Amino acid sequence: MNKILIVLLACLLSGVVTAQEASISHNSNLRSGPSTSSKIVLSLPAGTAVTIISKFPRSGYVRVTTAKDGTTGWVYQRNVVEAETKVGGPVSHPESVSKEAAGARVGDSSIYPIPTLTPGKADPSVTQSNIATNICNKGWSTGSVRPATSVTNKIKVETMKSYGFADAANHYELDHLLSLQNGGCPDCVENLWPEAYGDQKHPMTQNERAAFNKTTPQSTTVFAGALEKDVVENHIHDEICVGIPNAKMSMYAKKFPATVSVTLQRGQEILVADWYACYLNMMDGNK
Repeated sequence: MNKILIVLLACLLSGVVTAQEASISHNSNLRSGPSTSSKIVLSLPAGTAVTIISKFPRSGYVRVTTAKDGTTGWVYQRNVVEAETKVGGPVSHPESVSKEAAGARVGDSSIYPIPTLTPGKADPSVTQSNIATNICNKGWSTGSVRPATSVTNKIKVETMKSYGFADAANHYELDHLLSLQNGGCPDCVENLWPEAYGDQKHPMTQNERAAFNKTTPQSTTVFAGALEKDVVENHIHDEICVGIPNAKMSMYAKKFPATVSVTLQRGQEILVADWYACYLNMMDGNK
C-alpha cells in the first residue's frame, strides 16, 4: 500500500512540476479532446491565461486549464505561448519558425504561414519558358485560373481549422503563398492559408485595414498582412516579366518599378522565404 501511495504521490508531483503557465496567442477553440472533431467547450480570446496540464504532440494539441474559471480542455499547441520560467527565458512558440530555419526572416512569425501546413506549391503548367504566354501576357488574368468561391470557401474553413483560428472569417484572406500572378497552384491546399489583414492584437476586415493604411501609411503599429503581401506579389510579378517585350505590368509598376529581372523560380523563392523582407525593401526606396 505504501508503495502505491508513493507512486501516486510521485505522479501528482510530476504533474505539478510539468504544469506551465501560458497564454493564448490567437483566438482559439477549447475542445473536449485533442481533435478538430471534438466538441467546442469554450472560445478563448487571444491573451487568455491558461495552465498547460499535458501535451499530445502527435495531434498538435495541449490540455490546459483556464486561469479565470478552471475550465479544462484541449487547444492547438501552436496557439499557446508558454510564459517565462524561473530557470530560463521565454519558451519558443511551439510551431513558429526559427530564424535559422526560415532563412533569418525579419518579420514576426505570425505573419508567415506554418511551413508544415502551407509550404507553397507551384502550378506545373507555368514555366520559365512559357511565361510570355500566360502570367506576363497582357491577355492573361488571374481570373482565368482562380478557383470558384464554392471551392475556396471550403478550403478557407478547412485551413482556419487546421491553423486553429477561431476569429471571424472576414479577418482573413485565403491567400496563395505562391500567388497566381507568379505561377502558384490555384487550388492546392498546400499553397493556401488564412492570412490576417490585421494581427492578433488588431483584428481587422479588409476594408478596415485599407482604411487604416490610408490614414496611417507605412505604420508599424499593426503587423503587415494580406494587403501588404499583395503589393509584394505584384512587384515580384513585374520583376519576373520586366525583360519580356510588351509584357503585362501590375498596377504598382509606376510606384515600385522593377529595377532587376528575376526568374520565375527566384520570384517564387522570395515569396516562400520572406515576402516581408521584400516589402521592407520596397518601402525603403525600392532599392
